[in-house]
Amino acid sequence: MDERVEAKMQTVTRKEKTVILSNKTLMSFVGILIISIGEAFLKAANLGMDPFTGLNLGASKLLGMGLGNFQLIINLVLFVFVVFANYRMIGIGTVLNMVLVGYEIQFFSGIYTSLFGTITSLPLQLINAIVGLLIFSFGASMYMSANLGMAPYDGIAPIITNWTKIRYRVIRVIQDVAFMVAAYLVGGPIGFVTIIIAFFTGPLIEFWSEHVNEKLLNKIESYRAK
Repeated sequence: MDERVEAKMQTVTRKEKTVILSNKTLMSFVGILIISIGEAFLKAANLGMDPFTGLNLGASKLLGMGLGNFQLIINLVLFVFVVFANYRMIGIGTVLNMVLVGYEIQFFSGIYTSLFGTITSLPLQLINAIVGLLIFSFGASMYMSANLGMAPYDGIAPIITNWTKIRYRVIRVIQDVAFMVAAYLVGGPIGFVTIIIAFFTGPLIEFWSEHVNEKLLNKIESYRAK
């Protein structure tokens, strides 16, 4: 939690702090849920996943592991890096994202397949990809805006941004491209949509944060008990 938020929290009562923290936790949880739904749409489109999930899908298949289990292991490795680089980025949201996303993608992908089957029409694939990207980036913006800790993968770009003073969106693009290459090397679901995701996730997260989720956070933090 940054100094601005801490100063604001000091002016509210214990009950108000509890309500605010509960609502921010809910905001983070819902954001993670939305991320997973977006990922399910991207997976159904079969035109490429986001670089991190693409890497995890490819590597987990090679090792004969479920996505949820493998992604949790990779998150734990990245978690160690974030702890040493900037432990202040760790919070409730970090744990929720680390543990839930991989399993939720499996869950929502199963629901999607049972409802719609396998999508083979290119127009429908493109629609699913666009919808998935918008949902995914909105969810990422929501849980990041809650300011309760980032997933280890999402913490890499802000850490490097703080070190180098280069804009977040530039670092995020470089990071996503690097993981995209790694996903390709392990046979992950990489396609032209992956390239689009790699270049547009950062800008879209900034857009959703500025126009929607920062306003939602301000509303949550302005809560006062009646």
